[in-house]
Amino acid sequence: MLAKERVGKLLKVSGMLDQIIADNLGWVPYTQLANLTGRPTISLPLHWTATGLPLGVRFVGRLGADGALLQLAAQLEQARPWFHRYADLDPRLAQPHESDQPPG
Repeated sequence: MLAKERVGKLLKVSGMLDQIIADNLGWVPYTQLANLTGRPTISLPLHWTATGLPLGVRFVGRLGADGALLQLAAQLEQARPWFHRYADLDPRLAQPHESDQPPG
């Protein structure tokens, strides 16, 4: 048996492999899948919490469909603008603004 095979079996049997996967990939499972398959993705801030923090929605496209995702982002931002929105994470840095109205 090759050394690599023995190490792989040892990691699997000991539960270390599952722990390594959980520690490194568990908090970003969908991002890793897109990275491994080469599919384009985009995360768009389509909802905000009561405290003003953005919640993103991730869209995944076909291989080579980067342009379609950018078109989708442009359409969604036109329908519900988000460029002017920001979260007041530090009240000392807050500037007066209306969170639901674009500037101008």
